[in-house]
Amino acid sequence: MGKVGGFLKHAREEAPERDAGERIRDHREFTRTLPVVGLSAQGARCMECGVPFC
Repeated sequence: MGKVGGFLKHAREEAPERDAGERIRDHREFTRTLPVVGLSAQGARCMECGVPFC
C-alpha cells in the first residue's frame, strides 16, 4: 500500500505513447512504460480505495 496522502504529493503521470508511424507496423502495446522511479512514485499514490483508473 502507498502513502495515504501520496496522491496529494505526487501528480498523476501518464505513460508516454509510441509514435503512430511506429505503431502501425506491429501489434505491440501503444504505450511505453515509465522508468522505475516513475513507477514507484505512482505506486505511492495508491490508497487502496478500489478506483482502478486513478
